[in-house]
Amino acid sequence: MARSLLILAIFAAAACVPAQRASGNAAAQANGPDAVEPRATRIARSLAEAEAAYTSGEQAKLASLVGSLRASGLAKHAEAEDDALATWSDATGAEAAPYRGRLLGPAYVRGELAAGEVWRSAQTFKSGVPSTLAVSHEGSGPVRMKVRDQSARAICDPGRVNKPACRFTPMYTQRYEIELVNEGTGRAVYFLVFD
Repeated sequence: MARSLLILAIFAAAACVPAQRASGNAAAQANGPDAVEPRATRIARSLAEAEAAYTSGEQAKLASLVGSLRASGLAKHAEAEDDALATWSDATGAEAAPYRGRLLGPAYVRGELAAGEVWRSAQTFKSGVPSTLAVSHEGSGPVRMKVRDQSARAICDPGRVNKPACRFTPMYTQRYEIELVNEGTGRAVYFLVFD
C-alpha cells in the first residue's frame, strides 16, 4: 500500500512540472525575449553585417566584423563554393586563417537565391550532439529554413521569423535535409551557419 502511494505521488508530482523538451520545433520557437541567442544566430547576423559593410565599403566596420568572425573559429563549410570570409580578410588586409574543418568550430555557407528559389542540402549530424543551424540574409527576404530527417519528418520549421534558427539533438547519427527558400520579391544573399 505504501509503495502504491509513493508511485502515485511521483506520477502526480511529474504531472505538475512543465516539460522543458528541446526538440526541433519547440526549441526553435522558444525564442522569447528572455531566451539566450544561439551562437550560430549571432554568427549568421555578423556574416550578413559583414556582407553589407563589404558592399558599402565600410572598411573599419568590416575589419571589426572579420576579426570577431575569425575569433569564433568560423570556417567555410566543405560544400561552400566561395569563401566570403577570406575575401573580406583580403579586403581589410587581415591574414586569412588556415582552413580548420567543421569539427574545430562553426562552419558557414554563403549563397544567393532569386525570389522564390529553393536551395537544398544534406548534412550528417551526430547522435547526442546538440546542433544549431541559423540563417541570415541581405537583400530581399525573408529566407525561410526547414530541416527534415531521413524519413522526411519535420525537425524544425521556425516559420517566417526575423532570425530563423533550429536547435536540436539528434537521437541517431543520420543525414538531415536542410531547405532554404527566399520568400521575398528580389535576390537575397544568405549565410547558413552550422554549429
